[in-house]
Amino acid sequence: MGGRQTMPAEPVDQSRARFAAMFEGMKPLLPPPTDAVSTTDVTVPSSGQGVRIYNPTRTTGKLPVGLYIHSGGWYAGSIENEDFLCRNVAENAEIVLYSVEYRLAPEHPFPAGLDDVCAAYEFMHETAAGNGADPTQKFIMGGSAGGNYTAAVGLKYATNADLKAKGLCIFVPATCDPSALPDEYKAKYTPERYEDAPVLGNDLVRQAREWYGAPAADPLYSVLLHPDIKHLPPCYIAACTKDPTHQDTLFFSEECKKQGVAADYVEWVGMPHFFWSLPMLKKSQEFMSTWSKKLKDMNTAA
Repeated sequence: MGGRQTMPAEPVDQSRARFAAMFEGMKPLLPPPTDAVSTTDVTVPSSGQGVRIYNPTRTTGKLPVGLYIHSGGWYAGSIENEDFLCRNVAENAEIVLYSVEYRLAPEHPFPAGLDDVCAAYEFMHETAAGNGADPTQKFIMGGSAGGNYTAAVGLKYATNADLKAKGLCIFVPATCDPSALPDEYKAKYTPERYEDAPVLGNDLVRQAREWYGAPAADPLYSVLLHPDIKHLPPCYIAACTKDPTHQDTLFFSEECKKQGVAADYVEWVGMPHFFWSLPMLKKSQEFMSTWSKKLKDMNTAA
């Protein structure tokens, strides 16, 4: 990345351009796509948003199906930026993936993006069988804003027998507005520890929350507060310790475990926010391998 960088708070267009440039700069480092995964771009009829469907080509039989939700602080990002991550997971976890575009804040504040993601999830359920997947073996996954959306979608459908996911992969999410933290977590909340975090700083986190525009205590934004946490399926929850979302992620995993959810929490010690997008790091390769293994483990669990 040319040195130690922290994305600052700045006007939204500039921040989007900086975010896109980070992913663009990594393209020369990525392996070229192979024929191990085929892709199809479609549109969700109810939302008009695009979805890219990734199908592994070297497997047989009905596969599990998953919704992948890209990062970007609710205001940036695209399916193009994280195409290489989806290809990796589809191939190595042997899963059909639907990667969804969604409307971005601040032009489209909460709940617009969440509504788009939910529409894509329902679309995935309806069309999975036609794409060689088993709609009863549904997973949801994503990091950063995508991690928040993953938890929110999982919670929205947690008590719906048809639409409940079989497992969630929740990576480095925001899970509660600081002003709405329950007392037990507020007493442990120390955001000042992350003021000098690389890649993502506290200032941009605060700015992204403002742009998203969600009510602080809305449980589909501050998912730590949701009354249906106890109904969640098994979760793989990943946190990074050099990351302003570290405590958000930790608190959500603690709440899941407290409420009886099978929450597998892993800390990536010393690593910054969304580090696995940097393909030159050995830790990124380890993260991706772990991600696929956790998905396979959840899929084969009784």
